[in-house]
Amino acid sequence: MRKINPGRAGSFLFVLLLLLCFSCSESKRTTRILFVGNSYTYRNNMPKIFERIAQSKGEEVRVSHITRGKYTFYLHSKRKKLYKALHNQDWDVIVLQGSSRDMLRDSARFMKRTYPALDKMLGMIRKNQKDAKVYFYMTWPYRKGDPKTERFSNPDSMLKAVATGYHNLKDRYNIPVIPVGKVWRSYVITYPEAELYLKDNSHPTYEGSYLVACTMYSAIYGKSPQGANKLAIFNQNEYERIQQFVGKKYRTKEFQYYLRTE
Repeated sequence: MRKINPGRAGSFLFVLLLLLCFSCSESKRTTRILFVGNSYTYRNNMPKIFERIAQSKGEEVRVSHITRGKYTFYLHSKRKKLYKALHNQDWDVIVLQGSSRDMLRDSARFMKRTYPALDKMLGMIRKNQKDAKVYFYMTWPYRKGDPKTERFSNPDSMLKAVATGYHNLKDRYNIPVIPVGKVWRSYVITYPEAELYLKDNSHPTYEGSYLVACTMYSAIYGKSPQGANKLAIFNQNEYERIQQFVGKKYRTKEFQYYLRTE
């Protein structure tokens, strides 16, 4: 019986392990994600923040966005750029964000404009992106609520209306909702000194967009964002607090409820 040289055997096993590792890395498929929305998506280049968070956590991901300021689902349903992207490119995940104020409109307007717009958009997605996972992105309330509507003139009543609107979309289309607005409001209540809003009391600061991106990461990948890239938050302690907060919120029944579909 031929005696095996231990040195040669060890070298062979080392080379085999390298090949296996190379094979695994090569087989890890890149996830392509498309964000569709308005300034609540593109401010501070939130999609890029999300991409860098995911990559720092070991994900292979490429992110794109089709956005325009003040755009609603209705306006997006008319965009040739969106339909071109849905027809000519393959997406694994598509995140749809509408206008916060849209959710405060009466039901007649919703029936007349929002539902037909989403029927059109989702019809195109289902036709051309059959394997894509679709999410709705629930936005947050304005810092002081909506000053144009008395019954939504505080952040909690406004958030309730926005959340109800997205809940209705979840039930109608059987599509999960990423409850960014819920996480945002809870963070503001827990840490009132946090600066998530710009001076306009509506749009996000960099910290606000970082919280959005962390929430997106947890919802899409099913993991806590803790340990992700610090990126460029000026308050070096804020990033860790946001990561921990989102990681805990992600595990709550309410968060998971919005992600469940029948």
